[in-house]
Amino acid sequence: MLRNPFKYGKEVSGEAFYDRREVSETLYRRLADGSSNVVMYAPRRYGKTSLVKKVLARFAAEGVRTIYFDMNRAESIERFCEEYASAVYSLCGKTTGLLDAFGRYLSHLHPTLGFGGDQPVSVRFDYGEKMTATSVSEVLDLVERIAVETKTGPIVVAFDEFQEVARLSPSLPLEGIFRSCIQAHQNVNYVFFGSKTHLLRRMFGDHARPFYRSASVLKLDKPPEAESLAFVRDRFAARGVGIDEAVAGELVRKAENIPYYIQQLGYFAFDAVVADEKDRLEKRHLDQAVDALLANDADYFSERLGAFSPSQRSLIAALAAEPVAEFVESYRRRHGLGVSATVHAALRVIVEAGVVEREGETYSLGDPFFARYVRMRPFEAVGTDGHLL
Repeated sequence: MLRNPFKYGKEVSGEAFYDRREVSETLYRRLADGSSNVVMYAPRRYGKTSLVKKVLARFAAEGVRTIYFDMNRAESIERFCEEYASAVYSLCGKTTGLLDAFGRYLSHLHPTLGFGGDQPVSVRFDYGEKMTATSVSEVLDLVERIAVETKTGPIVVAFDEFQEVARLSPSLPLEGIFRSCIQAHQNVNYVFFGSKTHLLRRMFGDHARPFYRSASVLKLDKPPEAESLAFVRDRFAARGVGIDEAVAGELVRKAENIPYYIQQLGYFAFDAVVADEKDRLEKRHLDQAVDALLANDADYFSERLGAFSPSQRSLIAALAAEPVAEFVESYRRRHGLGVSATVHAALRVIVEAGVVEREGETYSLGDPFFARYVRMRPFEAVGTDGHLL
């Protein structure tokens, strides 16, 4: 069986990785320099996680210790502290005397270690009644203290979906606690990133927030179109499938030059060529790939759309059909929207949910195939449970 040269739905590495060389090199240099932490902005599906892990792998190959931590893994501040301490210990667990160091640094939390399971070691704490600001600080400072204790060079920490930190505890000022600890670390370099760009921008761009201007900004844009075309041609060529320049350009255009969708559309296009027993991608194969992608993601798109109220769905449908900068009366009338206050209330919700992106002054759906799906739906077909039929 001919192996598909495209990958989607999981982190990409190896030959299938779309190597964003320029931005990868920039991120590597800024972290290696150590003079500033980095916050990286990019909408969903731009390949942030794969790119960051590629850079972390480069550091690891050079002997630099790294930690990747997805904030979505932690449903509470208590769970974060345990999971993060586990990551630090797993990174350095073979170092002589580290267990004693854990005991000294976190003595009042009474750490216990468990072995086996998903991680090499799991750390659990005895919190007493609740986690305190002091306890959180001690856990956050653990990586810096371990770096000093082991004297084996800097550590690079990547926090994915970092904007989620604020939700971990309603009673603790977590942004302030994180900022206070991280700014004092001299042996740890951080990169913060996530898919909700509007929340990250507020965290690092609002002068009233603790992380204001605390990291150098790296904006992950769409890749140069010429690089995307070369990537598509090379991936098909790697399996002996030819592709005309015009068809390659159409694939990139339909994917709106978003790395995830280039991979996904390429995946289904390759399947269509193989099923047709051809050695060249034709436009009809690409059309079949679009249909296959929409069919594959239809349930996800339906659930996503059905989670919103009728007024919010109406606004999503309007923006799918016609991105706009201002919701003037003629626009609202054209798309059957309510009064301005209702529209802006709905807008806040769908922006917070990450469905809508604001590029410059224009609001639009950030996901081109979700937008295509919405445009295809008979929008009135909504069940009594609020989900699309």
